[in-house]
Amino acid sequence: MAVYHSTRYTSVAIILHWVMAIAFLLMLASGYTMEYLEIPKELKFNLYQWHKSLGVLLLVAFVLRILWRVTHKPPFLPLSMPRWERKAAKLGHFLLYVCMLFVPLAGWAMVSASVYGLPTIVFGWFEWPHIPNLAGNEAIGGLAKTAHWVLAWAFTALILGHIAAVLKHRVIDKENLLTRMWWGKKG
Repeated sequence: MAVYHSTRYTSVAIILHWVMAIAFLLMLASGYTMEYLEIPKELKFNLYQWHKSLGVLLLVAFVLRILWRVTHKPPFLPLSMPRWERKAAKLGHFLLYVCMLFVPLAGWAMVSASVYGLPTIVFGWFEWPHIPNLAGNEAIGGLAKTAHWVLAWAFTALILGHIAAVLKHRVIDKENLLTRMWWGKKG
């Protein structure tokens, strides 16, 4: 494999980033809606099914994203950034990846351990299997629910921090890092 470093991510990485970013924001919004708002039971049930379906697709997209990331080096962070900021950015990205994996996995474990045993039919296309040997395990279900909740809030904080860092670099440092993860000319 040829080694070269661009100042931008590849088009595939950019597409995966933005599609997954929008999908995770929808997931967080639907999760908070189900958890904290009073909505009709039928709507809540349908929202759960949609939420589970999108969660499955995000797990698959995560695997694709990791495979792409392992086989395609990301661009270097600008040397104009202080060393501590580059380290913080790497740590932040790592933690975002941790949440991208473990929020859906905790949700899958929670659904798999449910005493209701409701199947996950991914957007009506196919049935996603439950994790074996978890059905009806209330202890695992409770732990998975807590992990899903805590990780979702941590993910929200990390996303807000990620956005704040991009804005800080643009507004205060006058450096448009968004062009690394967008199409078109630098500017």
